[in-house]
Amino acid sequence: MSQDTSDTTTRRRNPRGQGDRLRAEILAAVARLLDRELTETALPVSLREVAREVGIAAQSLYLHFADKDQLAQAVAEDGYQRVVAAMRDADSQAAARGADAGERLRVQANAFCDFARAERGVTRLMFGHDSSRFAQPTEVHPARLLWQQWLDAVHACEEEGLHWPDGAEHTAMLIWSAIFGRFALWTSAFGQHDPQALTNFVDRVVSTVLRDAHQ
Repeated sequence: MSQDTSDTTTRRRNPRGQGDRLRAEILAAVARLLDRELTETALPVSLREVAREVGIAAQSLYLHFADKDQLAQAVAEDGYQRVVAAMRDADSQAAARGADAGERLRVQANAFCDFARAERGVTRLMFGHDSSRFAQPTEVHPARLLWQQWLDAVHACEEEGLHWPDGAEHTAMLIWSAIFGRFALWTSAFGQHDPQALTNFVDRVVSTVLRDAHQ
């Protein structure tokens, strides 16, 4: 019986003593596969797995989502809506306590981190894949909702007399990038996993941004 070699690629064996070359080729191959994974597989679970988790027949799931890409987009959209809702709720509670816009920016930034920490899988889907697949060129990307929330928080500071030399958009992007970057480190083995470490970083970022503003 012949062996099935349809899934293998024929390559010439490296000369003796060139094991490092093969190792480098293996690592390069993995890198290519990982890049393809980011662009080709937005949802790392099957629709049947999802149906089994819900406790319904797979056919029932297909009534709502035609394929994995459609489901991934829905999960991402829901994630952006929920994180913005959490930030707005934190903002409203702070405003009710009489907090100024700077403090309201701080609590919204912490609310963003709280959501990301509690919803790591959803956050990974929202930001860790080729997000351009979640919207057609004529559609508004679901992340726009979150971007607008950051921008509104900075504009609220401007309404109270604070201004930044580089403008509101640059400031909003600086805050978002710094906080999300720190969260990414926090979730890795490189970072600390103490939630207080995230809170301390968020407070420092916001304090630094507010200190750099002028009236």
